[in-house]
Amino acid sequence: MRLIDGTPQEIAEFLRLTQGEEDPDAGAPGDVDADASGESVGGALDWTQIAELVSGRARSPEIATRVLDFLRGAVALGGVEIGPGESERTHDGRTDYVMVRDAGIRRFGAVAYVKATNGGLTLRLTREDVVDVDDRAISFRNVRAGHQYVVNCPLRDEAAVQVALTLVQLALAKVRQ
Repeated sequence: MRLIDGTPQEIAEFLRLTQGEEDPDAGAPGDVDADASGESVGGALDWTQIAELVSGRARSPEIATRVLDFLRGAVALGGVEIGPGESERTHDGRTDYVMVRDAGIRRFGAVAYVKATNGGLTLRLTREDVVDVDDRAISFRNVRAGHQYVVNCPLRDEAAVQVALTLVQLALAKVRQ
């Protein structure tokens, strides 16, 4: 694995140009399997495309790094699929967020939505789901009663990324019941 330094656009271009070189880990999270078409399991975009999307939309390289670290960690949990939403209002037809979904039978929407632009993260968890999690990184959305996406955990630093991965595990356990 190599470390790459540059702007998000430079990194995305580097990954695009070097895809297929001898380093199989270049730009790819550890446990994402790809089929012959380059798509990850479940039909989501391949890792290079996700990295380009995040890097192209992030307000800073630090935000892009934290979002990509979070997505790598989510994939490493296993049984997870990541991919952007679709939008008719953007030039590329994709949203500014990446969804983290359970790769199993889809009975629910995403367990997490992470905004590539600012590292914002909203999870399919309620206040009751996180009563045992005591962390300053967590905040709550003011939503109508019964709404399932109440917990926010902005990816402001590496510690928040780790808390966010714990919260994704809770959300996955909840939808897998």
